[in-house]
Amino acid sequence: MKRFLPALILLFGVTICNGQSISKKDSLLIMKALNNVFKNFKNPDFVEFQKISTKVIYCIICEDSKNSKLGIYDLKRNDFFNKHLKAIKNSESWKRASKSKEIILYKQNSRRADVIAFLTTWKANEYALGHEGAQLGIYFIKENGVFKFSGLETIP
Repeated sequence: MKRFLPALILLFGVTICNGQSISKKDSLLIMKALNNVFKNFKNPDFVEFQKISTKVIYCIICEDSKNSKLGIYDLKRNDFFNKHLKAIKNSESWKRASKSKEIILYKQNSRRADVIAFLTTWKANEYALGHEGAQLGIYFIKENGVFKFSGLETIP
């Protein structure tokens, strides 16, 4: 996994959306952060997770995040790690994202993300005839020059 995603960026490139460019330096930093997220999900380590993530994690797929006191879909880092990380890393969507050959970086500039990395999990018609396909969005916020994991969602 450590060399997998950077190899993808070299082989397939990264698509930039939203009419804004992301510098090559930031693209590489995001790929490094993405590698760190996959590595930590594979072998969960809370001390390391604290280093690579923000204090609040946006999680649209986490059941109890809809009624969060922090804001809709927002969870404290330790709650996300202890209650949701294992189920997410074992999900088919996460497994497919870790093998995705398509990464789209979307410049967001919101309180939840500066950049979202969308990884294709299902191509159109792959899951079922007529299915539009799906992506996993992994959110990153840049803090002190480092991109940190700040959330995730699935599309659609």
